[in-house]
Amino acid sequence: MSKCVLIAVAFVLSAVNARADFDSLVRVVGSSRGLHRRWTPGISFVRFGVRMIHPAGVHDFQIAMFEGDGDVDFERVLHTTPAIPMVRTRDNRTGETAVIWARPLGGDLFEMLLLAHDPKDDTVVVRAVVDAEMLAREIADPKHASRIAGE
Repeated sequence: MSKCVLIAVAFVLSAVNARADFDSLVRVVGSSRGLHRRWTPGISFVRFGVRMIHPAGVHDFQIAMFEGDGDVDFERVLHTTPAIPMVRTRDNRTGETAVIWARPLGGDLFEMLLLAHDPKDDTVVVRAVVDAEMLAREIADPKHASRIAGE
């Protein structure tokens, strides 16, 4: 009995910690001058459906979209989470920037956080909990690989 309680507490703490990273990232981007969060109607219904059905191995997601011509302070962004980003890229010509973090959550699940910023367009923050095995199968399937590479 105590083993089940310990596992449940660990799961809850990891879920709270995962959500805190997304929320703090959204808070930092939202506090950037010139950017304001755009309301996305119906996203909570879509999120509920994803949690119930798990399409293509996605178990949960969160999204925050910002509009405006502001600039994000990436030094503050990188300090919102203790994790080191897996990918950090910047186009010097256009100023477009993308930062991706990933970490395991247990079992085959892992969490990905993505921040994509275009100074002349929108900024998007996405969090997704994905089944690694399902993702690997989708990528390895030649039918899907050619479609992914072509996009």
